Amino acid sequence: MHRGVWIIDRTEATGRLGMLVAQHELAAEVGVAVLADGGNAVDAAVATAFAIGVVEPFMSGIGGGGLMLVHLAERRETVALDFGMCAPLAARPDLYALLPGTSATRFGWRAVEGDANVHGPLAIAVPGAVAGLVTALERYGTRPLAELLQPAIRLARDGFPVSWHTSLEMAQDAALLARYPSTRAIFTRDGLPLPVQTGLEPTILRQPDLARSLEAIAREGSDTFYRGELGRQLVEGLRDLGALLTMEDLERYTVRLSAPLWGEYRGYRIAVAPAPSGGPTVLEALHLLACFPLAEYGHNSSRTLHILIEAFRQAFVDRFAYLADPAFVPVPVAGLTDPAYARERASEIGERARQRIEPGDPARLGVERVFARSLPNYGTGSTTHIGVVDRWGNAVALTQTLLSAWGSRVVAPGTGILMNNGMFWFDPEPGRANSIEPGKRPLANMAPTLVFADHGVFLILGAMGGRRIIDAVVQVVSNVIDHGLGIQAAISAARIDCIVEPTVVSSRIDPAVIAALEERGHRLQVVREDFADVPFASPGGILRDHEGILHGGTNPYYPGAAIGLDR
Repeated sequence: MHRGVWIIDRTEATGRLGMLVAQHELAAEVGVAVLADGGNAVDAAVATAFAIGVVEPFMSGIGGGGLMLVHLAERRETVALDFGMCAPLAARPDLYALLPGTSATRFGWRAVEGDANVHGPLAIAVPGAVAGLVTALERYGTRPLAELLQPAIRLARDGFPVSWHTSLEMAQDAALLARYPSTRAIFTRDGLPLPVQTGLEPTILRQPDLARSLEAIAREGSDTFYRGELGRQLVEGLRDLGALLTMEDLERYTVRLSAPLWGEYRGYRIAVAPAPSGGPTVLEALHLLACFPLAEYGHNSSRTLHILIEAFRQAFVDRFAYLADPAFVPVPVAGLTDPAYARERASEIGERARQRIEPGDPARLGVERVFARSLPNYGTGSTTHIGVVDRWGNAVALTQTLLSAWGSRVVAPGTGILMNNGMFWFDPEPGRANSIEPGKRPLANMAPTLVFADHGVFLILGAMGGRRIIDAVVQVVSNVIDHGLGIQAAISAARIDCIVEPTVVSSRIDPAVIAALEERGHRLQVVREDFADVPFASPGGILRDHEGILHGGTNPYYPGAAIGLDR
């Protein structure tokens, strides 16, 4: 028997004067237009970020938060902006009533009564997206905020055609979207998902309330959201639904600006976002992989994948034992990202799968208190990623999210703003490193990454997909550096994911390799990738070669876009 194979892939985009990758074509076109008009990478990223929150509302928006790395070529400076969500001041470690067992969402936390941390008003954390995007623009951009918001306002006011992907996302969450009247009115048709076509005409999704909210931000800046009329409207509407959010929460919100975390992989310098992001785990995994000659083992060989699985599992065990908001608990980031620590743990990796993997010794990592460990597991993921390089060599890696698809599923009445469910990132059990505290930021999965070579920025990477983001970013880096793949080939290549037991393995990987991994003692779940149920994260990336030519790639299983600029 010989069965035909359905091959899904993308061609690589190229450009000399700029490149932008995003998870939605309309948003990517907005950002590239800014680059073509002489805007810099930050201008383009900000315009794209506001626009993508309109056209990909289930993934991100001004009711969420994010992380951004900015490289300023002329100043030879790289900065990190953390504008993630944080717990309202009224939130407490025992906010939720806990049930026996783990959540049906398979996030790994204890189950919460009514899934109140997953959807609904009590799942809403303080949003940071508007503050973060405006801060980035004011500090590092060149164009007025009002100008860059116009495409997003137009897309919200005039609407855009509902794609098969948007309709699918609505269908998958239709029951919860219909539960909240303000959400049901925008994103369903009498509780049903919007169709791609109405008769012979495309269905147009219009969001007039959101357009008015964006217009207010264009006129008054972020102050209207955090200290003004828009913020008051947001808080009052959500309070009536039972949310904890107050004007004090908005007024006290701050964007964290800092240097990125730095690491090294085979002579390349790696910049990632600081804790509580996915960045420290990306660096730990790369430092573990650097202890093995993966190029010699071969791309996706059984030995290479064995090392990847063992490295990822170690990094995740450490992550869920120690990582949290360092402003609230002692977090051994320096110890976990120390190459010497990686070499010590790598020495424990043999030819067979370890039956038990323990987190690093706290004394070795420089901390005294050991928290109860949060268990890693699958998490539903939304999130979106934007990567930009401009004609001057400035670069942006920006990941933003509502957390779950459709966030809390609650639209703040009268504003059109779909709110995050950022409280779901916290471990709902008290006494953990990542437990709830007022004003605390939860442990986030986002992992925007910049890789530097001798000639400057080499890779701009990030992904959507919950906890699966971390494994995906590391594998793309290894695919390029260890195995010499181009950026699109590196993203398109078959992957594994280790955030859950058993390890998830693409069915595109050689069956003989899968059998060899099982012989080494690995428990595997072979999965098939398609457009409706993608079991891996969705990366986007830009590679700048030694001649300065930019190459862009996006996940072939997701309707994103990479667009290069040549003039």
